[in-house]
Amino acid sequence: MTTITQQIITPHPEETPQKEDIQFIVRGYSWRPFLGFTLPHLDLLTPQGLGSIPLFGEHTLTLTKEKYCLECQNPTKDTQYCPQCQKLAKIQRLQCITKGAGTPYNQQCNPENPPCNSPWAAQHCQQEHVIYIAGFGELFKVGVTKTERWNTPDGYKYRLIEQGADSATVLRGNLNLASAQETEQLIADALDLETRVPFEYKAEEYANPKGPQIQELKKLSQEAARRFHLHEVCILNLNQVYEVRPPLPVDINLWQIENLIGKVTYVRGNILYLQSNGLLIAHDLSSARGKGIICEED
Repeated sequence: MTTITQQIITPHPEETPQKEDIQFIVRGYSWRPFLGFTLPHLDLLTPQGLGSIPLFGEHTLTLTKEKYCLECQNPTKDTQYCPQCQKLAKIQRLQCITKGAGTPYNQQCNPENPPCNSPWAAQHCQQEHVIYIAGFGELFKVGVTKTERWNTPDGYKYRLIEQGADSATVLRGNLNLASAQETEQLIADALDLETRVPFEYKAEEYANPKGPQIQELKKLSQEAARRFHLHEVCILNLNQVYEVRPPLPVDINLWQIENLIGKVTYVRGNILYLQSNGLLIAHDLSSARGKGIICEED
């Protein structure tokens, strides 16, 4: 794979960046198709709209300590959206996805008569969603995602790759967002599965991988399908997507990204490994969300 080097000149560290100096804001991260590969990207808000940076090769990015609203781009505290933007219908719809359908309206969502009263949101939420059971070494997580993503009918696999799962099974049952989330919680309770995997566990697992537990995953998937009238779509072994982590010591103490400087050596899910002085420093890509990038192209 060709190595791309990005050279960016940053201000003197004693200078305080002004709002107008910030050309880009980190919107998040994603894994997506790129030149025949599946590569991690740092997603950006730019003056021209949405953009992204493929995360491979050398990078020299200086990030602000301050965070900015991902909607209006005004300074905010530790929230992704400022108080004003949190009231917008499209931002509340995002809360339905991340916290549960109907949560921002303090009621259970009825897809036929949604509390958001938004035809666009109702159409989105009515799209088919799948349930997945993902393996992270000896830990298994259940989750929900849309069937299609990046204009591909099996786009659900990119959600699994974004989480860094080493294996997963996908279950379908003609579910919309609300019914998929309800079934997800029933499966979690019935089979004693996690609904989130903390960074600390992932960092330790990736440093000392136990490998995919395919047989245990199959048993869980079959039991979930039987109990909740679902059918299995596929079982995925995702280890080959992430390649092989270099045999270097890993410093997992610096989880929060302050700057993105160095050679991207390995990325798995939301964990970015930068090589520095013979160490791999593990960073949580999620921690960069909302930070500004202060840069001038050389």
